Amino acid sequence: MITFKLNGLVVEAEKGDTILDVARFYGFPIPTLCHMEGLSPYGACRLCVVEIGEGPQTRLVTSCTYPVQDGLVVRTASERVVRARKMILELLLASCPQSKTIQDLASAHEVR
Repeated sequence: MITFKLNGLVVEAEKGDTILDVARFYGFPIPTLCHMEGLSPYGACRLCVVEIGEGPQTRLVTSCTYPVQDGLVVRTASERVVRARKMILELLLASCPQSKTIQDLASAHEVR
């Protein structure tokens, strides 16, 4: 078993699980657009970004493709993550303004 911190909570996961898998299991919502059941995750939409690391070593990664590791520190809704998701949604809206799916996601995240 792999042990790491998810939003301050020490959690366990199986080797090969992604951050998205574990976050969903523990009830932490992470929005996705390109992650579909039965398809290989590839992180194209970037909506599922989370922040990993501590201090100046933090970075954003796609949770649908990032495997969990012992000692990992993950934040799914930090200020940096929320800002990044809003920016991504704004770019998606600009590219596909007629998409009902993207409009719904933007409304849920108060982007307009």
